[in-house]
Amino acid sequence: MLSRKAKARDIRNNCMKPNKGLRRKLNRKAFIQENFSDQQWESFHADEPLPQGKSEEMHRFILGQISSKQQVRLRLIRVAKYLSAAAIILVVGFALFIRPKHTDNQKPQLTANNKLQEEEKTSLWKEVSNSGTEVIRYHLPDSSFVTIYPASTIKFKKQFDQKLRNVYLQGKARFKVKRDAMRPFSVFSGALKTTALGTSFTINTRGHQISVKLHTGKIVVADTLTKQALAYISNVGTTLLYDPSLKLSRIVKPVETIRPAAELLKREGNLITMKNIPLAKVLQLLTEAYGIKVNSNQTEISKITFTGSVDTGKEKPEDVLKLICLINNMTLTSTSAQEFSIQKTDK
Repeated sequence: MLSRKAKARDIRNNCMKPNKGLRRKLNRKAFIQENFSDQQWESFHADEPLPQGKSEEMHRFILGQISSKQQVRLRLIRVAKYLSAAAIILVVGFALFIRPKHTDNQKPQLTANNKLQEEEKTSLWKEVSNSGTEVIRYHLPDSSFVTIYPASTIKFKKQFDQKLRNVYLQGKARFKVKRDAMRPFSVFSGALKTTALGTSFTINTRGHQISVKLHTGKIVVADTLTKQALAYISNVGTTLLYDPSLKLSRIVKPVETIRPAAELLKREGNLITMKNIPLAKVLQLLTEAYGIKVNSNQTEISKITFTGSVDTGKEKPEDVLKLICLINNMTLTSTSAQEFSIQKTDK
């Protein structure tokens, strides 16, 4: 049986031999644990020093192994860098190769679509502007008639919808709408919407107020924002005024004008027939027919008319003047057979 020193020496000599099979076994943890326990390593003491040649050989071997591992690691790092760079170049090149083809194919299509949409959009609408100094008369697609004033513009679809007839106005225009009970006619003028079936009206958006005046028929005026009806107008000549800044509206009724009665003056021989003839003119006719002079205050008789008949061949001038004064509450004064004066009785 070998002594402890002989066993150690034998193990040391075996370890020093450059045996490749043994080196492979030394790399295995199971081999070391099987032959050398931790207690044996800790209790081992070499009685003989390691020969100088063996020590240098072991040192060179260890350094060689370390250097070899570092070189392998560096080579792996370099290879990884090269592979990463190559992958990036490959991806970028592939993207650049594909992108121009995609862009070239899509751009013309997008441009064509955009142009088509713009053409369709512009072709649906018709705009008529009056930049001159005279009014323009224009027939709408439904045969309605519009009078466009200077510095004004209307816009509408070239073909009205089946249910609506909408016109947009900036400025002033008069509309004569063709009646269509199934399709309301609406004019959008800023904050107001005026709707009719068959009528005529004028809208003016100039200034700080919007005005809507009815000429014939009936209209409904509403707020375009709230869609609330502001007025239902049926009286001809009525005007709606709307202030967009204050959101206030008011109705202006037409001024009732008294038309003067029709005048009639007819002469047949000595007979003079008069209807609603101003008194000043009647006195002039009597002066010429009778050859007399009649004095009067023109201010007093300016609003007096006479209706009746005078036969200058049968009636005396004084009798005719007395009748005129009696009807109009006036007094007759005779200066001579050929000169008379008339005046208000209350004087």
